[in-house]
Amino acid sequence: MKDTNKNYCAAEEAAPEEMQQVGALPWRIAKNGEARILLVTSRRSGRWIVPKGWPMKGFAPRQTASREALEEGGVIGVLSKAPVTTYRYMKRLDNGANVACRVAVFGLNVRGTLVDWREKAQRQRRWFSLAAAADKLDDRELSEFVRTLDAASECLEPPTGATGKKSALDEILMLRR
Repeated sequence: MKDTNKNYCAAEEAAPEEMQQVGALPWRIAKNGEARILLVTSRRSGRWIVPKGWPMKGFAPRQTASREALEEGGVIGVLSKAPVTTYRYMKRLDNGANVACRVAVFGLNVRGTLVDWREKAQRQRRWFSLAAAADKLDDRELSEFVRTLDAASECLEPPTGATGKKSALDEILMLRR
């Protein structure tokens, strides 16, 4: 296992006893105007999670998050410039040990989905409404963040056309450039 304690995300450094990971929160706006979140299943337990992984030497955290979304969920898109949230969870390592992990999560405005991707045979992927995604996630901090997005999306105004006005969801996710 490689030493990831030296790798950290600029948004928030992990505590010395925490391992650092990066992840992506893939989202899109459906034709009916509803925000949707893509979740994937974990390989071991089959629980619903966001794509995430260990930092990679030579890659910025957001590049790693984009790669994880591609490998685990078969999605490509525009990544937020900075993490939109962080959360902690306990990860079971291959040797059976449990370690605390902090995940810096970047928003990923999905522009396309692949029919075939690297981990297709090992995972399921599914689009959920914000409320359903929050219910499926068992990582409490991440679930609470998605619930705040759901509450904000209820206040969204109809698209404003050429005015360029950002929606509440865009503001929270910091995804528009």
